[in-house]
Amino acid sequence: MSERRPSRSTLNTLIRLGRALTDPDPAAPDPVDAARRAAGRLRDPVQDAASRLKSGALEWRARVEDRADQRLERLITERRGGAPGDPAVTAALAARRAQREARLRQEQARQALLNRAQTPAQRQVLRAVLAVTAWAGGQAGQVRYTELLDRLAPAGDAAGEMAVHRAIWSLAEAEVLAVSPHGVISATPPRTPLALPGA
Repeated sequence: MSERRPSRSTLNTLIRLGRALTDPDPAAPDPVDAARRAAGRLRDPVQDAASRLKSGALEWRARVEDRADQRLERLITERRGGAPGDPAVTAALAARRAQREARLRQEQARQALLNRAQTPAQRQVLRAVLAVTAWAGGQAGQVRYTELLDRLAPAGDAAGEMAVHRAIWSLAEAEVLAVSPHGVISATPPRTPLALPGA
C-alpha cells in the first residue's frame, strides 16, 4: 500500500501556519504590553481611592481616640471627686493628644500635596517622594532623580521617561517639589495662606 504524500498547497499552508505561530504579526498589538498599559491605567484610580480611604480612616480614628481620652479624663476627675487630675495622667493624655494631632497634620499635608497632582505621572512622582518624607507620614529618607526615572519608567522607553521628566519639573515649578543640584528630590511643605491685616 503506497503512502500518500501531502500536496504542495497543503505543505505551503502548514508552513504559513507555522510561521504565523512563531512570528507574530508586527502590526498586531502585543497582549502583554496591552495588559501592562491597562494595569497602569487602573493603578492610579485605585491608589487615589486607597489614599482617600486611609485619610478618612485616620481622621475617624483621631476623633474616636480624642473622645475616648475625654471620657477617660472625665472618669478620672469624677473618681477623684472633682479634684484636678493627677499631673502624670494629665501629661500622658496631653502627649497622646499631641501625637494624634501630629499624625493628622502629617496626613493632611500629604493629601494637600497629592491634590496638587494634575496627571497620573505627577501622582506617581509625588507618591514616591512622599513615601520618604517624614513630615508627610513617610519613612525618613531620600529619593534621587535617576532612581525615580528607573523606578517609574523601567522599560526605558522615551515616552515614559519624558512623562516622568515633565511631571518632576512641572511640580518643581509649582513649588510642590524641590530638586537639589545633586539630584535629590524632596517635597516642599504646603504653605499656610497669610491672613490679611484686620481679618
